[in-house]
Amino acid sequence: MADKVDGGATARRRLPELVVIGAMKCATSAVHAYLDGHPEVRMSTPKELNFFNGPEVPPHDDATSWWRTGQWHRGVDWYATQFDPDAVVAGEASPAYTSPSCPEVAPRMAAVLPDVRLVYLVRDPVDRAVSQYRHHRRDGTERRSMEAAILDPASQYLDRSSYFARLEPFLRVFAPDQIRVVVQERLLRHRRRELDALYAHVGAAPWWDEELHTPLHHVGTSAGRVDGPLRRQVEELLAADRQRLEELIADEIDEWNEGR
Repeated sequence: MADKVDGGATARRRLPELVVIGAMKCATSAVHAYLDGHPEVRMSTPKELNFFNGPEVPPHDDATSWWRTGQWHRGVDWYATQFDPDAVVAGEASPAYTSPSCPEVAPRMAAVLPDVRLVYLVRDPVDRAVSQYRHHRRDGTERRSMEAAILDPASQYLDRSSYFARLEPFLRVFAPDQIRVVVQERLLRHRRRELDALYAHVGAAPWWDEELHTPLHHVGTSAGRVDGPLRRQVEELLAADRQRLEELIADEIDEWNEGR
């Protein structure tokens, strides 16, 4: 890939200034819509490019499904064609970039986009795990009970809710101020305040449009909240990771204590 990540050539291409790197089931689709609706920002179509994931060579001949396993083999020239060259700020959103099974993403991204502004969304870690479980139940890939699946250390339910652990590879290659952590519960309740901060982080001016900024863009809520022993077990297992995340952002996420 060295020839495809040549510094001089890359500098002449239009590459994104911002990348939403997750987390899965934390309203990344809503944030993609909010960013793309800003007059200075243009997000990629489709949303999930998954460029930095995957093998060095095509995994098979079906190019329409390469995004599922990663598109790194397409090269930076292809990646650059996915962005509007006239946008003030261009970006993409691929939650798979923080998948526990994709450790290659952060160093690849740092080589291609050293100055990128990253956005990472988090939500109540139990709610996120439950949402992912229900997603997999709907698509038929999960048949176990909720307790058996979520508490299985070999599954990704707990790993994907270990937010600091998912950010660690990026913190090793990017400055902390390049990463904006967005708490979904705050985005839902205080959209204007949170979006102003998000737009500023990615280099866009403050902006508000009543039609765009409606709750219709928010698909993640606390509906179907799981309480009882499962919640307590998951919270205990993720307590240390949550503490490290709160230390990173210098903020206690009190919203995750509600309903206890």
